[in-house]
Amino acid sequence: MTIGHFIWTDLSTFDMALARKTYAALFDWGFTKDSDYDFASDHAGEGDQVAAVFPMPSFLVKINMPSFWMSYVHVEDLDDKVAKARAHEGVIIEIEPQDFGKGNRIALVRDPSGAGLTMVEGGGITPPSDPVQPGHVLQRYHHLPDIEMIRSFYQDLFGWHFEKRRETPWHCYDILHPDGSLVAKVEEVPETVRGKFRYWVPCFAVGSMPETLASLQALGGEMATDLGDGRQILMDPQGAALMVQECESLAIPETPLTAQTEGRPVPWKAGLGLACIWLAVVLDAKLFWGVLFLMWSWPALRTGRVDFVEPVYRDLHPLFYWGLVGTWMGLSLWVMGEALGLLGAYSG
Repeated sequence: MTIGHFIWTDLSTFDMALARKTYAALFDWGFTKDSDYDFASDHAGEGDQVAAVFPMPSFLVKINMPSFWMSYVHVEDLDDKVAKARAHEGVIIEIEPQDFGKGNRIALVRDPSGAGLTMVEGGGITPPSDPVQPGHVLQRYHHLPDIEMIRSFYQDLFGWHFEKRRETPWHCYDILHPDGSLVAKVEEVPETVRGKFRYWVPCFAVGSMPETLASLQALGGEMATDLGDGRQILMDPQGAALMVQECESLAIPETPLTAQTEGRPVPWKAGLGLACIWLAVVLDAKLFWGVLFLMWSWPALRTGRVDFVEPVYRDLHPLFYWGLVGTWMGLSLWVMGEALGLLGAYSG
């Protein structure tokens, strides 16, 4: 049952062609090329419909509204929900109830914090089916300075309740449906993280964070904020904010271990690295440490990722990445040069 849950996401944009190009590159979406409301589908258009893009409404253009992603909550009685929302102080009904496609009605509401969401009545919009694919929404987050700005509003409107899950680096709450299922999350993030606005932001799944960032930057977008737990807030080329998170299950198919290893070559490089450690320790031979450092450096340079206690990506944290790779390469040259007598010969 989707009543009281988020079921849809769309993008208000200024340049439809650029939006299609951007999200085809980021998520491998395919589009219907409709000029009014363009549905996006998985797998270059071969899979489920997952979102849509449409031209920025004229009344929002007039107030210089930047391009933005909007999330939709499924409701049973739209008029009743709009009346309830209107009764709360600080709420703006930005779009009154109106028809939306065949058999659907929508209303756009700004909650007491100023964050917008759309309520949709009807069965014409359905969320994509499982399993999650790159470009699917993994979760939605409400970013604001204080949860008390919205708690009573959403409790009254949808019966949602809030449970604190963590306190660092900022307070994070689960939003729970009356049936106990997870609806979304709230984070009390400072303005330095979220900017001056309060908003609902969709978090999209990606298969490779470095590849996603490289594609975005090539199109003129940028990474806005690293949230520190694998999530990144990005700005697309037209200024729309979105969140992405690398999902390991997308990059590595969930197949039985025997099927994953069948026919694969023996990991001889790992064996060679292990042998270098034992030879370096047992024989007290620095040359093998040098070989090991060099072996660590090469895949890091090739993939843009260093695994040192935790993954460090070249595109996300270049200072840490190059510090680690530079250290390994420097140590490799140093210990190998010393072991081969090159440093002593040079100093002499």
